[in-house]
Amino acid sequence: MKILNTTVLFLVLSFTAYSQKVSYYYTSVVSPDKTIDYVFGFYPSVSQYTETSGVKPYTYFKAAIINQKTAKAFDSRDDKIMILLKSGKLIRNYTTSAQTGDYAVKYSTQPGDTHVQYYCFDGRVDRNDISKVWYILGDTQIFELIFVEQ
Repeated sequence: MKILNTTVLFLVLSFTAYSQKVSYYYTSVVSPDKTIDYVFGFYPSVSQYTETSGVKPYTYFKAAIINQKTAKAFDSRDDKIMILLKSGKLIRNYTTSAQTGDYAVKYSTQPGDTHVQYYCFDGRVDRNDISKVWYILGDTQIFELIFVEQ
């Protein structure tokens, strides 16, 4: 009987975990000749608010670039994320001082590779307060990200 109860509990917990909704934002960036061809994903569910000594409080969010195998290397030069909060406030990530790693704003993603990036925002930003998200390349290209909930 214990084995049956344990099995039923495991199945219920597994189904509950599986049935929880996953949400994210994304866009595809493709040039006409497909030398630039990648998917940019922004994942508000992977975020954290941080307060540490000597650093202003901030919230980071996870993002990823998935570069297609047939494209050229993608070079990021301090691309930005802009978020419209439900309150109507518009915020933009700031440039970190990191030179390497997931917080560095200048990086290269080779064909067929995925690069994880963390974008930092001043203060506390609650993922449930996000209304819209934009991905900004340089000063001329702005992509509104599509919201997906599965």
